[in-house]
Amino acid sequence: MITPQFRKAVLSQGVTLVAESHPYVRSVSVGVWVRVGSSSESPNLNGVSHFIEHLAFKGTKTRSPQQIATVLEGLGGDLNAFTEREVTCFHATVLNEHIDIALDVLSDLVVNPTFPKQELERERKVLLQELSMVEDSPEDSIYDSLFRQVWKGESLGQPIIGSRKTIQHLSRNMVERFFEDYYQPSNIVISVAGGIEFEPLRERCEHYFRFNRPQQKLRLNHRAVKYHQRHWFQKNTSDQLHCLLGFEGVGVRDPKRYAYLLLSFVLGGGMGSRLFQEIREKAAIAYSVDCDFLPFTDTGIFTIYAGMSSRSLGKTIEILGREFEKLRDHDVPTEELDRIKGQLKGMILLSADQMEARQEALARNEILFGRAIPVEEVLQSIDIVTQEDLRQAAKELFVAEKESLIVLSKNKPKLKRLTVFE
Repeated sequence: MITPQFRKAVLSQGVTLVAESHPYVRSVSVGVWVRVGSSSESPNLNGVSHFIEHLAFKGTKTRSPQQIATVLEGLGGDLNAFTEREVTCFHATVLNEHIDIALDVLSDLVVNPTFPKQELERERKVLLQELSMVEDSPEDSIYDSLFRQVWKGESLGQPIIGSRKTIQHLSRNMVERFFEDYYQPSNIVISVAGGIEFEPLRERCEHYFRFNRPQQKLRLNHRAVKYHQRHWFQKNTSDQLHCLLGFEGVGVRDPKRYAYLLLSFVLGGGMGSRLFQEIREKAAIAYSVDCDFLPFTDTGIFTIYAGMSSRSLGKTIEILGREFEKLRDHDVPTEELDRIKGQLKGMILLSADQMEARQEALARNEILFGRAIPVEEVLQSIDIVTQEDLRQAAKELFVAEKESLIVLSKNKPKLKRLTVFE
């Protein structure tokens, strides 16, 4: 098997290019990543990063919205974008023979958007509809509610989409100024994985990614993010009760992140996980049980979500407390730990065969660590996590002072305490 070749270069204007050549595939995935998201926004600009992501598709100096929407589609390719709390990404997947067209379109979106006023007002209405859709989905909105409370006053706690007030308030001038501030060459990473050769790719990127506007080097300030413990009830019209438990975690660069990730799989990583078995299969009190560890640059959060009838909340909290106690006081059995490690490593290896996943991994590693991290290194980091590491992580994580809990339902739960811990 031919080993994929990784290369990195900084283009003449300061854009970073990372690429991995897979000569045995015909597809190529390209991502243009900007180090900006809702955590970069001031309160009155909340949602502007997401707004820009949408507006980039509404016209550039050389293409109409219709041309942007169809140019890759007509070749069997795919063009899309997403905004997160810390990054924005525009990405495309095409046959390698169409790499020039993909680079041309993607560079157009991040270099030449025109933000037409008519399109801006039309897209504002679309975003308000998207916000209504999120608000009507408790499974989605409950996470924004939790983040807003535990990171109260912190930009990381702001919702990615913004609020109804900020979406209505954002002007074309505000959008343009934010775009000019953050869509700078030094703040952009181009990530490519697939059937490509590096030198021709680098030359093409130099050609397409030419910034004519004034450039400035951004100062990206990272600081400690303060976590606030919260326990609260929020009225909702849904017939089902929605419960989201959160614990302050660690950041993406913390060596303990692999132990936290494995804990999330022990508790909620599929049908064989402890919470799925205890809450859904044995107690039959919830249909949906999910567990996630979400690390960010400077902090992280560990979440457990469950949807159930209101009368099942007390029993669910009891089960959660019991499972946390087991993880704090007892080693995860060797057989179970080996199974969880195998599950996680298998998922990583399967995704490594997908060019979109490789492209994303290259970009995130460059943005977060400034280097390519081989898949083998990740697998080794998972392998070396011990039973003691998991137990120590559980002792640090599952404690009363780090616990937050939000409940959405029609009626306030009739419980003596809205907490897992006594």
